[in-house]
Amino acid sequence: MVSNRIKRERERKANEITDAAEKCFFKKGYDKTTMDEIAAQLELTKTAIYRYFENKEDLYFSVAVRSVKILNKMMIEEFSSQNNGREKVLKTCYTFKKFYKQFPDYCQVLTEAHDRDPDSMETPHIQELIKIDQQNLGIICDAIDIGKKDGSIREDINTFLTALYLVKSTLNIFSSSLSTIYYLGLFGMSKEDLVEHSLDLMIHSISK
Repeated sequence: MVSNRIKRERERKANEITDAAEKCFFKKGYDKTTMDEIAAQLELTKTAIYRYFENKEDLYFSVAVRSVKILNKMMIEEFSSQNNGREKVLKTCYTFKKFYKQFPDYCQVLTEAHDRDPDSMETPHIQELIKIDQQNLGIICDAIDIGKKDGSIREDINTFLTALYLVKSTLNIFSSSLSTIYYLGLFGMSKEDLVEHSLDLMIHSISK
């Protein structure tokens, strides 16, 4: 009983720290945010924060975990709303666009987290991020397999590699360079337009 209460209190405090860190990361990004700023918001010392998080990177990945959980929930909802395999693939992939529009700050954190080369792959938050990433990839794999069975998706493609290609290609578009965004703007288009067009091409390439 006592241990459960201690665990709940620790989780509450960790969430409180993540809330404060999230605001800083959303406003200034990873590189410009300091642990001193986060500690000041909470009226804590950095030492107190380090009781819950190994370092700034670990704290950043805790925000990324929040992001990927939101994305996971959205993907499950879209997957469940369709019967046809091709439509399941299309809708689950389009979830990335909806996620970007509804939660741009979380999308930015998640994209940057995937681009980082972490100091350690063994921290709990990185492991949790990897676990949920695998779940999201599994959703698209399931959609592809359903499409193969119902005849809406080509049977000659590798399920895992195709799902990985769809996810990574979409995430890469969200991390488009400023020059890409500039050129899109010259033609009155946005990053979302590029995502939608790219997804249409990708889905068309795997459809029967």
